[in-house]
This record gives sequence, structure tokens and C-alpha cells, in this order.
Amino acid sequence: MTRITTAAQAASSSSISTPTKASRTVPIPGSLHNVPGYPEKLKIYRIAASKFWQIRLYDEHAKKTIKRSSQSEHKSEAFKAAKALYEQVVFQRLSGASTSPKSRFDVCARAMMELQQSRVTRKGISKAAHKNDQYFLDATILPRFRTMDVADVTFDELEKFVAKLGETLSGSSIQRYLGLVRKVLEYAHNRHLLKTMPLFPKVQKQDQPRGWFRPSEYDALLARAKQLVGQVVELQPAANEVQKKKQEIRRVTITNDLPNMIAFMVNGFIRPTDLKNMCHKHIEIMRGDHTFLRLTLPESKKHDKPIVTLEKAVAIYEGIQTENAKSELAEPDDYVFMPTYTNRGTALRKLQQQFNYLLQDLNFKKGALEEDRTIYSLRHTCIMFRLLDGDNIDLLTLARNARTSVEMIERFYASQLSGEMNIDALQSNRTKKTFRLAQDNDPQKRLTLQNGQIALAAAQNT
Repeated sequence: MTRITTAAQAASSSSISTPTKASRTVPIPGSLHNVPGYPEKLKIYRIAASKFWQIRLYDEHAKKTIKRSSQSEHKSEAFKAAKALYEQVVFQRLSGASTSPKSRFDVCARAMMELQQSRVTRKGISKAAHKNDQYFLDATILPRFRTMDVADVTFDELEKFVAKLGETLSGSSIQRYLGLVRKVLEYAHNRHLLKTMPLFPKVQKQDQPRGWFRPSEYDALLARAKQLVGQVVELQPAANEVQKKKQEIRRVTITNDLPNMIAFMVNGFIRPTDLKNMCHKHIEIMRGDHTFLRLTLPESKKHDKPIVTLEKAVAIYEGIQTENAKSELAEPDDYVFMPTYTNRGTALRKLQQQFNYLLQDLNFKKGALEEDRTIYSLRHTCIMFRLLDGDNIDLLTLARNARTSVEMIERFYASQLSGEMNIDALQSNRTKKTFRLAQDNDPQKRLTLQNGQIALAAAQNT
């Protein structure tokens, strides 16, 4: 019996058994992945029609979807290709939207900053650092180089820029501006818009001494802060506000947080930003061979290791805890300092205002070397006290516990130590010292220093 199949039946049978071209280009279920640290509009995926990973990017500005093959079977390589496509599209959009050439400095700067925003998303750079870069670009760098081609930003041009900055800024600040210019030029160089990177002027960086309080000054700070608690005081206008016709008199109420903050910071190694973020859940009281607080605080300046406080900090914290508990503000998620302020920026600003009044009241705004002193000086005081009073404390231990580097300790803290500060060590005297005689055949004999006289004597067991 002969079976007759119509053309329609044949077509239907074919569509069921053989995938269509459209279905072969649809993402395979479970293969669609976002690119870590980049917008969700950028994805990679697999399709039946190719052995390679595919890239998909929705361009919001052009209102279209861009698709590319990564030309790789490996997911890691596909991620790299996706990132490169994203950067290319961003740059083309920014340069195409401008009537200026792609290699104009401001075009490259805008593209560089947009790509840096993706680093913020994946926590490669902090939001604050990115915001500062944008401010420096807009306020100082772009007004100087905006319309120039990146190839015209030569050593001579950079030297003129440095000379202008040097009229008002320190070496370290100038280096910050040059570093940002370098970022823009490296962006252009990596995209073949600049053949060679120019030489950059060398800027002498002079470290400024950190403001801190000598022991007698710290005692005066703490005593005066306790006296002022409860008083409403008036802040004197800053120097740059004196010339204003109308000056608003700012009144500040001194709270218990002021003396508590001073004592806690000088015994706790923390930064002012830690005051803003510190909750009771971040603090653990440790009692054993040593008594201290373990502070497991949110990350600051790319440091996230716990901080160990001095023993005095325990009693200070327990007092704060008791005070806060009276207002039912000592729960794990409650803030330790200024707990009634949900806006933590405002909380820190209130503390700074109280501390600034205290400095004005005691005439402590400047140190012995005319260095400025601020709330940050309390952290510097803590570190300096350890360098002065610590028993052979090594710089690595101190740096790690203070969430900084040995280099910073050496440059900004240890550099301020004078001979007089360590007079005990300088005037110390060995009363007895034993030396081994290498040439002596008798291992029980040693050279002994006693009362300034060297004598051969039998070694004592140690």
C-alpha cells in the first residue's frame, strides 16, 4: 500500500523534527549570565547554532540590541570580550555625540570616567574616590586641557600645569592631579588614540606632620570636654567666612559623646568615619590574659581586619553602653556615638562641630609645628602614644591594627619621634652582658661584662 504525503504534511513534519534558524539562535536555557560588575544590559550566553559564547548588549541610547560572537568556547574569555565590547560602545557613543574628534581630551576623560563607574559597581574603587576624581576633572583639569588633542598634552604642557598648581597646592596634591591626567592619557593610549605616553614632570612630595596632642594636651582636652557637657556654645566663624557681610552664628550643644569620643579614639585606633558607622554589634568585649575590645568594623580605606583596642577602651565603652541603654539605644543595630541621628553624615558633623569648639576654647587648633589639628588628630594621638609608651612594639603589628601601612607609620608618625621622647631608652645601661668566645674550646666559659670590666667566667645556665 502506497502512503501519500501532502506538501503541507511534509512541511509540518519537517518543522517538528528540525530546529528552525530562529530557534538555533535563541539562548540555551540556563546559559544566560550577567557580566560581574557591569550593567545587567550586558550578558553572555550559548546558542545551538555556534560552539562559541555569544555577547548581547542593549544600548539604551541607540535603543537597539547589539549581538556579537566572543569567538571563544571559554566563559572567562567571553567575559573579557563582553567587557571590551561594552567599553567600545561607550566610547563610540560619547565621541559620536560630540562634534569634537575622538582624541580630544574631554571626550577621552568622559569615556574614562564612565568606565571607571563600572569599577565602582564591582568595588574596584570607592564611590568617594570616583566622586573626587570627577570633581578634580571638572574644577581644574578640564578647564586647562578640555579642547586639546591628547597628543598635544606634552611634557611642556604638563610642566606649565604643574607650575600653576604649585601656586596654591602642595606636592602631594599636585601628584593627585597628575595621576588623574595620566589616567585619561592611558585610556587614549590603550585605544590607539595616542601613540606614545608623554613624560611627566617629577614633583617633590613633602610629607606634612600629622597633628596630634601631647599627653598634657590630651588631659586638658578630656577634662575641658567633661566640663562643657550640657552647655550650648557658639562656634566662631571660619577664617574664610570672616569677610562675609552676614554671618550666621552657629550654636552647638555639647553632649556626652564629646568626652566619650575623645577617650575612645585615643584608646581605640579608629578613624572618624568609624565613629559614624560603628554599631554595638561591631564591638566584642574580650576578657582573658588581656582585656580589650575587638572591633569588627565596616571596611575603611580597603582595610577590613578587626581592630584590637587598649584596655582602657573597655571601661569607656561600657560607660557609653550604660548611657545609651537608658534611652533604649544600646541594641546591636544601634549606633554607639550620636545614636539618635539616623543621618550618619549629620551625626559625624555634629561631633566635629563640638570638637572644633573645644579646640577653639583651648587654643589647640595648631600644634607645636603649626600643623592643623582636627578630630582626626585623636587617631594620630593614639598611634603616637603607642610609639612612645609601647614596650618594643613592632611597626607591622601597629600598622595592621590601626588599618594602615608600615610606610605611613614611618612617614607620618615615627618621623616625629625625637631623642627626648625616648630618653629612657637612650639613657639605659647594660649592667651585665655575656658574650660567647668562639675561639675558646671550653663551651662553659664566657666573657662577662660587670661594672665596666670584662672578665672570663663560667657561663650560667639560661
